[in-house]
Amino acid sequence: MPPVPVVPEGQSHVLAEFDCLDPLLSALRLDSGRLKCTCLAVSKKWLGLGTSAGGLHLIQREGWKQRLILTHKEGSIIQVACCPSDEDFIAVATSQGLVAVWELQLERRGRPERVSVSWEHRGQRVTALCWDSGSLRVFAGDQGGKVSFLRAGSTKLSKAATFVIFPVQTVTTVDSRVVQLGYQEGRLLVSSLSRCYLCDTEREKFWRIGNKERDGEYGACFFPQSRSPAGGPPPLLYCARPGSRIWESSFSGEVLSTHQFKQLLACPPLPLISYRSEPQYVPAQRSSQSIAFSKLLYLGDQHLLTWTDSAIYIFRPQSGQVLLWSEIKDVVDIAVHRSELFCLHGNGQMSHLSLVSAERCVERLLRRDSWVLAASVCCMFPHALVPSRTRKLVPIDRVEHLKTQLSPASHPELIRQLDEVISRLEPLDSASSSRRSSISSHESFNVLDCGIYRVISRRGSQSEEETGSFINQSASEEDRLKEFAFGPEEDQGEQGKHLAILGLISLRWKEIVSSLFKKTTEKINTLQMNTDLWQRSEAQPEVLVATSPSSEDMDHDKPARQERCQSSPVPAGGGPAGGETAGGETAGGGPAGGETVGGGPAGGGEPVRPEPVRVQPPTALPSDLLGDLTPLATLYLEMSCFRGQGEEPGVLSAAGFLRRYFFLLDAERPTLSPSASTELTRSSKVVEVIQKGDLLKSLRGLRELQPWSAPELLAHTHRLYERHGEAAVRSFSQFHPAVTPADVALMAQPPHFLAYLDNLVQSHAEELRLSFLGSLLQSESLRQDWLELGLSHDAPQPSDTLTADGQPRWHSHFFSWGYGRLLSLLIQLPADLSSKETMAETCRSRGYWTGFLYLCCELQRRTEAFSTICRLDDMSLLEDPQVVPQTVQEWKVLIQLSQQCSTEPEPGRRRQVTPENLTLRLAQSVGPDRALEVLEECGLPLALSPHSALVCELLRVAEKRQRATIQTMLERCDRFLWSQHA
Repeated sequence: MPPVPVVPEGQSHVLAEFDCLDPLLSALRLDSGRLKCTCLAVSKKWLGLGTSAGGLHLIQREGWKQRLILTHKEGSIIQVACCPSDEDFIAVATSQGLVAVWELQLERRGRPERVSVSWEHRGQRVTALCWDSGSLRVFAGDQGGKVSFLRAGSTKLSKAATFVIFPVQTVTTVDSRVVQLGYQEGRLLVSSLSRCYLCDTEREKFWRIGNKERDGEYGACFFPQSRSPAGGPPPLLYCARPGSRIWESSFSGEVLSTHQFKQLLACPPLPLISYRSEPQYVPAQRSSQSIAFSKLLYLGDQHLLTWTDSAIYIFRPQSGQVLLWSEIKDVVDIAVHRSELFCLHGNGQMSHLSLVSAERCVERLLRRDSWVLAASVCCMFPHALVPSRTRKLVPIDRVEHLKTQLSPASHPELIRQLDEVISRLEPLDSASSSRRSSISSHESFNVLDCGIYRVISRRGSQSEEETGSFINQSASEEDRLKEFAFGPEEDQGEQGKHLAILGLISLRWKEIVSSLFKKTTEKINTLQMNTDLWQRSEAQPEVLVATSPSSEDMDHDKPARQERCQSSPVPAGGGPAGGETAGGETAGGGPAGGETVGGGPAGGGEPVRPEPVRVQPPTALPSDLLGDLTPLATLYLEMSCFRGQGEEPGVLSAAGFLRRYFFLLDAERPTLSPSASTELTRSSKVVEVIQKGDLLKSLRGLRELQPWSAPELLAHTHRLYERHGEAAVRSFSQFHPAVTPADVALMAQPPHFLAYLDNLVQSHAEELRLSFLGSLLQSESLRQDWLELGLSHDAPQPSDTLTADGQPRWHSHFFSWGYGRLLSLLIQLPADLSSKETMAETCRSRGYWTGFLYLCCELQRRTEAFSTICRLDDMSLLEDPQVVPQTVQEWKVLIQLSQQCSTEPEPGRRRQVTPENLTLRLAQSVGPDRALEVLEECGLPLALSPHSALVCELLRVAEKRQRATIQTMLERCDRFLWSQHA
């Protein structure tokens, strides 16, 4: 690895990508070729994503959970804007020119409502939106230069206010397309292709900023000079100019100065700090850049942000400096909140970036165990880490621990550079050192943003997760059992679900369990038959005696009660175990338990010795057998399968299981290999992350557990589904084939399983989807079940697709089916005749006419297909080669059916599939004369409209010219052949 270049000392900040939003887009199905993210907006609470299908996804930023989806039938979403002062309002603009304001009503747990709608920009593309948060107004500008506003009527107001319709008003119409809008303290800033305008919306006055025009996309924004919303100097205005220049203007529109960044941008770009790739910094000087800043945004603490399709630029305008610029490809749009950037790329993907100082970046990377990336940033920005003030974020011992995590074989140069940085680090000043004196020498700490000191244990030389806890490798057996326990989150009514999951796992491990059952039975029988002899054996010097085998101990979530036991040698001979005293009480001081060694009740009123806890197997078990039994036993305990079971004959309780087979659960004993112990520790970390409710981090932890163990992975995915529902199950496709559709079908609700199946199929290449879906159908009955499931969820209402008598409703095939791609693949799969007929009847009963037409053609039920086309009344359906009539007789049938449908009353609708239009379509293939003969044979009048008559005449002329051309070519060929013979 080459040495990491050092950046100049003037550079102190970086753009870093700490989180991956790809699983979020995959869960929302926004990474497919058909559906893409088109725009975005961000606020303190929400991340709003507009889609090409007209949907607006609202993602709760805390935990990245999808909360709402708002649908629009007026085209795709092209602009989104969140209200800065009230998170309950959001504005959208569609491709048809609609501007709508939604009130989410989350506080009152109501359904979201459109509280205002504007068609002022119908037919125009809305190019900018902005909020007047004080008056709840939304300003919109379009490509024609019109700027309007609509007021958000709110149900939070009085009941009388809900009946008031606020008019939509046009503010102004500027000379060219609106590029950007901004609003501050009663003034509206409008940036067009040629000028910037400042509007006083209260006094209806307008100013032009500057005297020089421009030509192109140049943005403008307000720049607050005070963090306080009230008081302080008024905000400044910054307007982009050609040649990497920016005008600084007063709040009254007077140009104060011009900032020139062309020469300042000759510095090399800083790398993006991302987990996707190693940072590459090339210190070679660049040439000056003449850039058009298409938009300007206020970012973080007195910074100005702009971007092009290949880079992001951040300035300090008041000091006239370039904070940084980084090359980031294919940037289409950016939304900011404080120091966070959400970037939308041309391919529909998103990236979440943060503007942070170099030392803060190192601190956050260390919390994520990104050792190589953290070391690279340390070596790249040594001047930011050397001062003593950074010790609160990056203590010296943390940097030393970072060095120990690097591999000398893979990163020798990086370790050498890191040593140089460590040698230059200044210690913490005296004030901070005295505060740290209360912390023990074996612990380190860092300071969070809120000022809290976070103590990090150094035992075991491991770094904890950002919000996780440190797992000590030398922890006691009690702590280890607590790590394995998943912990009950529901009541005992959830036992059936856990038992169903265990049954699912047993089915998945059918081959393994069947091969192990015989060997396991023999081993366990040997253990049961020789229990007394084994207890009296002097070869086992240590036995743990349970002291309280009461009914409370039967809950597996209280293993500590069963571990509070004393150790004593087993006496030789047939005497009682060493845990019993002469007074008939156990060594723990309590009465003797009421269980025999076999688990039954004691008889005769005599005290019965408690059953010992087996910490080692009585005989040596093969390593492969132990390796298979350990995850099965641990999983059986973790899934709460003992809950509610008593000490009945032949039924083993949690207490009995822990005493007899504790050696299968103890990860600290030598019987468990070091690799298995490491895997269990990693698994327990994943459980902690899942319990905290962070879906993205949980999925990342599961991916790091590869190669997966099927039972363990199923347990984790089931827990994820219980916490996150559909958002989690959509991401399970990445675990295929370890997690199969059969697993998810037993785990998830039918609508959620359908979303998983659709994501799983769409994750493959288009040419492989059909064969892959066929491989998942191991039973023909599954095809029908999945078809009915796809037709019953995210589908139109039956009243929208079917008439009262069960016939196709006019144009009902245009309705959108949420799982149409999956449905089309299901009906295209090969199947027998009866299965195809059943599917056709299902599609007809649900109104899925596209699939019904396809199946009718396969089943040669062409008359039904023609009747359906006539009732749907869409000539484009006849463009499919499989549907178009093949013979003149079929054309006759189609024309007669269209005549029957034309006689039925269709008020207010102009029919397309009429005998006249069908005759014209037939004339294109057999000629106008023959088409008119077919029309006459059907018994229909020959009267054609002037347009149809003209078309027939043109077809006759074209046919005659075609025949003449053919005749001429034949004569030429004949003359040529005779000339060759001569």
